[in-house]
Amino acid sequence: MQHLPFLSSAWNYLTSPIFPSTSLAIRDNYLALIKLQYRRKVFEPRNLGVLKLPAGLLRAGFTELNIADVPSFKEQLKKTAKLAGIRDLKTLSVTLPNKSSRSMVVSFDAIPEKRSELGQMIEWKVERTFGQKFSDLRVNYTRLTDLDGKPQWVVSAAHEKVIEQFETCFEELGWEVGLIVPQHMGEAQWLIRSRVDEDQAVVSLNDTGFDTVIVRRGQPFLVRNVDCPVAERENEFFRLMVFYRDRLQPADPQLAINRVLTIGNALEQRRYREILSSALEKQVVSLAPKQLGLRIDPNAPFVNFAAAGGLATMAWS
Repeated sequence: MQHLPFLSSAWNYLTSPIFPSTSLAIRDNYLALIKLQYRRKVFEPRNLGVLKLPAGLLRAGFTELNIADVPSFKEQLKKTAKLAGIRDLKTLSVTLPNKSSRSMVVSFDAIPEKRSELGQMIEWKVERTFGQKFSDLRVNYTRLTDLDGKPQWVVSAAHEKVIEQFETCFEELGWEVGLIVPQHMGEAQWLIRSRVDEDQAVVSLNDTGFDTVIVRRGQPFLVRNVDCPVAERENEFFRLMVFYRDRLQPADPQLAINRVLTIGNALEQRRYREILSSALEKQVVSLAPKQLGLRIDPNAPFVNFAAAGGLATMAWS
């Protein structure tokens, strides 16, 4: 099981069992297109293009159209493909900006006897958490391993009009995009594929808050999309990690979070490792691309293509 809920209505894993090794990350102010290769248990970019977007072209949000100028956005997509050296772009996967899509992990005391009842329960959870009508959203959910005897699902959602605007751009370019997931789920895939025994965390910083995914034994265990001023990010992250420490960490303290992947600059990576270490009252290791099994130039902007790279690794899952 891939443990990723796909937001694209075009993807059918049963008829398309091979995931693309080419992925596009759409961030608030950057596009990143990557094609991975896998040799001797190490990933490397075969093609990579990163492009800074003009100010105001993309306004990531959950309920409003994200692209201010569609023709200009399509030109930026083509420029990114040219920078990556990919002329004949066929099948690819995409990660949406964190503010354009949201995720959560839900659990129930038991599985309903009827599938329709399960759908109704998840629909209620989605509307209550995301504050939108279920019928207005593109929602997908994937069953996880039970936790303490309770069935769990990881759920992702994007507003139908938001995702349709992106899909229209891809269709008009002739790009076959069959797999679309939130940015934070693409980034978490680096940790999901490692399947280590202890918990791991990824924290993805942005100008309006942060997103955190905690991975336990190869699957999402906790997902939080936090909206807050930049000045409050550190305090909010500390409180979330204290909640994890007091309520959610494994009985064996050795299996509590030992590694964190911070999607931010070098200063932010160091700072959030320190905050996590303080909250958990233990030393935590900050993950770098090399520790994830990715060989790149030290100056490569990993922060901008981490989500695309993580999603592309699914070609070898």
